[in-house]
Amino acid sequence: MHYADFSRGYVIKLEPDEKLHETLLKFFKQKRFASAFFQGIGALKNVDIGAFSTEKNGYVNIPTEGEFELITAMGNISLVDGEPFAHTHVCLGNHRGQTYSGHLFEATVAITAEIFLIPIDIALLRKEDSKLNFKALDLPHHFVEH
Repeated sequence: MHYADFSRGYVIKLEPDEKLHETLLKFFKQKRFASAFFQGIGALKNVDIGAFSTEKNGYVNIPTEGEFELITAMGNISLVDGEPFAHTHVCLGNHRGQTYSGHLFEATVAITAEIFLIPIDIALLRKEDSKLNFKALDLPHHFVEH
């Protein structure tokens, strides 16, 4: 991984065979950010994605095979029980122009991944949702109309 910092964040270049989430979380820990948002493009393989099903109250796997263009990745890094957690959604394209999208569990960089990461100065926290089987953002303020 290589990176360049600038006034508002970081441009991160991942190398072939690096794990996307694993590498981002390692960088996040080393820099000691409170939380961050990111977006990216590149090429991935060994992609594990899914979609949340309210009917099943959990994630269902979306089968993928081969290498994919990472058309877009958008996500954030928050904390779950004090540990960094990457929440990422992706849109992928195969060599026939078919697209796949969903929640990214993990993927390996095929050629490169170019990530634009913006740290924020508050810690975003996640906790288990009492009704659904996932970790939701636990924001401190509730908007009340007057």
